[in-house]
Amino acid sequence: MLISEVKAGMVLAQDIVDDRGNLLLEQGMALTDYYLKRLQQLGVNNIPVYDPYAAELKKTMLVAPETREQLNVCFRALFNKKNQEIINPGLNTVYIKQIQLAAGQMIDETEKNLAYIVNVQVRQPTADEIGHAVNVCLLAVAAGLYIKLPRPVLLDLALGALFHDLGKAVVPNINNPAFDQERLHPIYGQQLLLKNKIGSIPARIAAEHHERYDGQGYPAGLAGKEIHPLSRLVAIANYFDNAINAAGISGAPRHTITEEMLKNGNSQFDLYLLRAFFHTTPLYQVGSLVRLTTNQLAYVVKNKVRFAATPTVELAEQNVRPGILTATGKLIDLALRPNIAIAGVIAE
Repeated sequence: MLISEVKAGMVLAQDIVDDRGNLLLEQGMALTDYYLKRLQQLGVNNIPVYDPYAAELKKTMLVAPETREQLNVCFRALFNKKNQEIINPGLNTVYIKQIQLAAGQMIDETEKNLAYIVNVQVRQPTADEIGHAVNVCLLAVAAGLYIKLPRPVLLDLALGALFHDLGKAVVPNINNPAFDQERLHPIYGQQLLLKNKIGSIPARIAAEHHERYDGQGYPAGLAGKEIHPLSRLVAIANYFDNAINAAGISGAPRHTITEEMLKNGNSQFDLYLLRAFFHTTPLYQVGSLVRLTTNQLAYVVKNKVRFAATPTVELAEQNVRPGILTATGKLIDLALRPNIAIAGVIAE
């Protein structure tokens, strides 16, 4: 939840840690005005607070929590290795085998939920590289299943999406303006995946996920069909997840993200794949707490394909206890109420 919306008395749903992994506040603690002020001073913008009604709405997940956690744990173990630990002994460890098994399980679970994809929990709000990698993987695989990619291709897509930013873990930290780490991490990622025999297609995805359909991307300036189709799909999922995370920090309205991306179809993105992606990707996940343009609070309770910006919401109101929300039971289908829109997401 945006820290500006958090009230004293709300309960933490997760531990809050700083950039170095130090525990700041423990899950289950009741927040106080002092804690909130201190967190604001430390630059914390979002606080995970426990909301029982939102938790009930979110209980249907795309993949089992155990599957997602296995991907998180294995990928974190790899990503947090020191440069030489990754490069010299290689990545061909038990972690890679576990990731491959978990990726297969994730594809199976996603396929089972494909018919309900816009109303299940796909991505998780995150500020770290590991959570982002898993989000990109799930988003890309859902779209890949929708366009009926064969199983071996889906496995390449899943691994390429998971490892798309792994080059950031090994790119040298050189204090030279001519050495652009951001533009070079795709190349380092490609070389690392090839060296460790992860596969030529996942390696190519790592190399090309910042290329643009119009040739204005990096590192190679590839255009159109020069870019592998799976790379084009991961580029879409990567951009979307980064944009949603940024909007979660700023509180900016999300409908501008889809509008901007669709406007850039066949310039920045492959338009065919972009349309497939938005067919399976909800803009506002079920269980999200939003503020409407009427200044009312509401929970997202149902999405509709092709109407991403106008889900059905249930109005919420403040309880007698400060900071506690209650769902009112009053539903509004925003597709039928053009005078009401979502102004911003408070909690996802």
